[in-house]
Amino acid sequence: MINDGINDIPSNSISIFPNKLENGEYVPFESISRIIEKPSKKRDWFTPHFYRCLPLTIANSYGFIIKTEFDFGFQWNGGEDIKDVSLYFNKSPQEMNNLYPSIVSHFGSGIITVSMPFSIRTPPGVNIMTINPPNYIIPNITVMSGVVETDNLRRDFTFNLKIQTPNVMTFIDAGTPIAAFIPVPRYFSDSFEIVEAKNLFSQDLIEEEFKALQKAEEIRTNLKKESKTAVDRLYLSGTDVYGNKFKDHQGP
Repeated sequence: MINDGINDIPSNSISIFPNKLENGEYVPFESISRIIEKPSKKRDWFTPHFYRCLPLTIANSYGFIIKTEFDFGFQWNGGEDIKDVSLYFNKSPQEMNNLYPSIVSHFGSGIITVSMPFSIRTPPGVNIMTINPPNYIIPNITVMSGVVETDNLRRDFTFNLKIQTPNVMTFIDAGTPIAAFIPVPRYFSDSFEIVEAKNLFSQDLIEEEFKALQKAEEIRTNLKKESKTAVDRLYLSGTDVYGNKFKDHQGP
């Protein structure tokens, strides 16, 4: 059994288990690699200004994206039934048999369900969270967030896309990222709570942090207009307003 303490997924790996085809063979990994990948830091709609924002460029490369190998269209009439979502494909059923992922109306309520030709297993204690592809804009779709215990799950799971606006015909081009996922340690987010700083630190330390915030704002205010991004460039380089280097900086 996978993750039984002996046959564990390595801590830095996400294992893909291809589905079996009707002929008994497994889906070729080459087919899977066409629809799942690490996202690039680049976005077609970003201007050069966006790439100076380190939080955006880091987020762009987080997780893994799911793409479609074919064009498809959809329209939802606003109803809750499965049949209230209409899907349109520009390929024949025979051609679709060899293209991924599978896209159907399965749950109703204006939801499109995306099924992958594989299952995922993560290291012990690591969940998978389904998310929107970071900073990709998908027309008329919101990716539903779900958290799956993929270290224990001995089956597949689906990505689900909620149609935003009824009675609007929408088309998605082949190659478009339509969903994404990110590994998350189990209980990691649950273990955090909001705590006021005064309950953790001395007033002197709190004042020191406040002065650093003030200094950053002063730099931004006093510099010439063309240099007002200096504070942001400090963050990009991993340096605070006093020249102190960040201990563990995730740079561009």
